[in-house]
Amino acid sequence: MGMALLLAVAGFCLVGILIGRGLRPTGRPLTQEFSQGLPSGNFPEVAAYDHVTGLPTRRLFGTLLDQAIGRAATTGRSLALFVVELEHFQMVAESQGLANSNMLVRVQAARVKGVLRSTDTVARLRQDQFAMIADNLISHEEIAAIVDKLQATVGLPLTLDGHELFLTCRIGVALYPQDAMNQTELVEQALRAVKIAKSAGQTVRYVSPPVHAAAHEPLPLAS
Repeated sequence: MGMALLLAVAGFCLVGILIGRGLRPTGRPLTQEFSQGLPSGNFPEVAAYDHVTGLPTRRLFGTLLDQAIGRAATTGRSLALFVVELEHFQMVAESQGLANSNMLVRVQAARVKGVLRSTDTVARLRQDQFAMIADNLISHEEIAAIVDKLQATVGLPLTLDGHELFLTCRIGVALYPQDAMNQTELVEQALRAVKIAKSAGQTVRYVSPPVHAAAHEPLPLAS
């Protein structure tokens, strides 16, 4: 009887230890696994905010984009969704190690966020990809100015452990209501624009490219 009770207590303690460790055989907590350098296509969506940059993750981003679209529909102003993908990030991250790659992401996240107004939104979609929502826009010229600032800011040198690094980016731009009327289609359009830019060797791709003559004209109103 005493031996059976002892075994039951030991089993209960073991289950408690496994639960405390997130049911991971390695004993690493979930937050630590989240921080490991996962492939860009497997960036987990287990939290609303990315613990490396403090930015919203894709899980929260859809809600924020829905809210921005609602504001744009109310005000009649256009909204721009920018997807910024860092070039060769995976290669740089692997060569620099986890600590430095996290620092690199923090710096680039701060740079991207610094391009926009305080009322605009920046999120981290995956390891090498940021999304930016800029609403209350008036002209294509405003959008082009943001693109230029993004390219210049991301391209600034960054020194890690005495090594000067340079990163570039590719940008996809989708507009509401011109290119899509809901957040799912708008994100898909912007991601597709980035993919086309990469395959075509371009640094920026608009879903609906503004013609030069119309660059300074007002954007159409959202209905």
